[in-house]
Amino acid sequence: MSKRQAKNIEDYRHLTVDGALSVELTQDQQAMILKTYDYGLNKLTDVDEMLLSAVIRQMKEAIHPENSLENHPKN
Repeated sequence: MSKRQAKNIEDYRHLTVDGALSVELTQDQQAMILKTYDYGLNKLTDVDEMLLSAVIRQMKEAIHPENSLENHPKN
């Protein structure tokens, strides 16, 4: 199995556009953002990480939806 080479931010700029975007967050997701800001990523529990991951996934879909899992064939 080959290791993926780490990419830098410039490798992703072509997937984005300037401008505002919005996502709808649940109360728990909002609280998780505040907790992460206050205490950092290293203090998150497994459940916290799952909530934060859901927020990141929503943001990713708002930024670049054509690369979503629904558009890829299932194996």
